Amino acid sequence: MPKLSILSAGRNAEASVGAACIDGYMSVKSPKTTKKAIDLTALRDLAVLDVQNEWFLADLFDLTSDYHDLFSDICDVQDYNTVLSWCLHVLGESPSGRAMLKEAMEADWKIGLEDLHGGEYCIDVERKVLLLDNNTLVPSALGRSSYFRNMTVVTLIKALRDVWQEKRHGAFDVYYRPEHIMTLERVRAADCAAVSILVGWELRNEEHGAVWRHLIGSENGDMAMVYSGHLERDPSARFSGRALAAAFKQWFKDEQRVNSCDHDTLEYLDDVLAESSVLNPFGKKKPGRMAVEVLSCLPDKTAYLQGMGAEIMADPLYCGMDDPINQSHLFHILYDLEAVIVGDVPFRDADLARRIFPE
Repeated sequence: MPKLSILSAGRNAEASVGAACIDGYMSVKSPKTTKKAIDLTALRDLAVLDVQNEWFLADLFDLTSDYHDLFSDICDVQDYNTVLSWCLHVLGESPSGRAMLKEAMEADWKIGLEDLHGGEYCIDVERKVLLLDNNTLVPSALGRSSYFRNMTVVTLIKALRDVWQEKRHGAFDVYYRPEHIMTLERVRAADCAAVSILVGWELRNEEHGAVWRHLIGSENGDMAMVYSGHLERDPSARFSGRALAAAFKQWFKDEQRVNSCDHDTLEYLDDVLAESSVLNPFGKKKPGRMAVEVLSCLPDKTAYLQGMGAEIMADPLYCGMDDPINQSHLFHILYDLEAVIVGDVPFRDADLARRIFPE
């Protein structure tokens, strides 16, 4: 199937409304309270998640004044809060990581470790709870494994960046059309990954090379290599933002990353539709270049995507869609926004629907 531009999908759908229509979407999460495709409320009702295993970030960060005090005993821990405290203190040695952590602590966010069945993390915005995946490991096993400890640190970086973005921008569905939401969610996901690279590099300079080595061997290892390679050729690129912009661009060159992000976003859009009482619950705005560039603002007030917003909104690398399943899914959502479904029959005209089904 030929490559589809997300931004042209809306225009194409408007010209072919009524060609196809589906209903009966299942809601798997509440878009008003969660990020990521996990239903926290349902899991808690089924006693899968334990609300007692959630702690205030500030309390965990105050357990000890130095992560080195924890390191000697980390392999013998018996509770998740000690593992999380170790991760928070490691993260606190990065200037960017510490700034995001400080803001979340001041806002009274909580954190926990749970089995999220393959998801990296989940944010409950309403309750201010951040859950990380424990990879089905008990605390002692998680403490003994250098690989999973570093994975938890990297996941924590991404999650805190998402919390940072959530405070400033919230959900895109309130303002933008679905095709624009797709692009902005890609930018946000790529930004979270890029910031994890930045923080990992800062930790490397603070003698936490294990986190950086984990990043190199992770699914975002290509981004880490592009970042470090850029700095080797031009050390000033770290401060100008060019190295981070190069890592951000690399995120879009992996089809699996892009397709996975699109799938999660489409599921989220389905949930918004399913829980709405109006025909079209989405916004009408079209994002400008500043809407993209502002998503790249770092804790030091710099925006590494400055000047790239217009390119990102137009270049197929950033807003093209290759996956045929995601293409079909997006078109179905756009069809549903224009069609009126009465008695399982889709209509383009609401007045016609009322004439045929007066009730």
